Amino acid sequence: AAPPSLYDSMFTWNAFLTAPLRRALGGNPRWTVPLVHGFWEQRRLSIYGRPLTLTLIARRSRHFAGTRFRKRGLNDGGKVANEVETEQVVDAGTDYRTRTPLLSSVVQ
Repeated sequence: AAPPSLYDSMFTWNAFLTAPLRRALGGNPRWTVPLVHGFWEQRRLSIYGRPLTLTLIARRSRHFAGTRFRKRGLNDGGKVANEVETEQVVDAGTDYRTRTPLLSSVVQ
């Protein structure tokens, strides 16, 4: 069986270019670099004197992508036009009593 993929090909814009190399390597994606169209920003905040790190990640799907006025609705394969997956990660540091990280991640 092929090893599990390290990334989601839905958001990998060069998946078709790296497919022959991944097949030759038995499905191993470690020798390929996935190109993702998206946005990433990280901010350090303080809420009520407690420091935390807020990270926002947005990935744009490579399926049925295009300009806003040319691509709308669904295609025949059921792919949504210009789909963007957004993830918010909140890192509130570590609880030093239990030594466990206080981390939350929400994907929409």
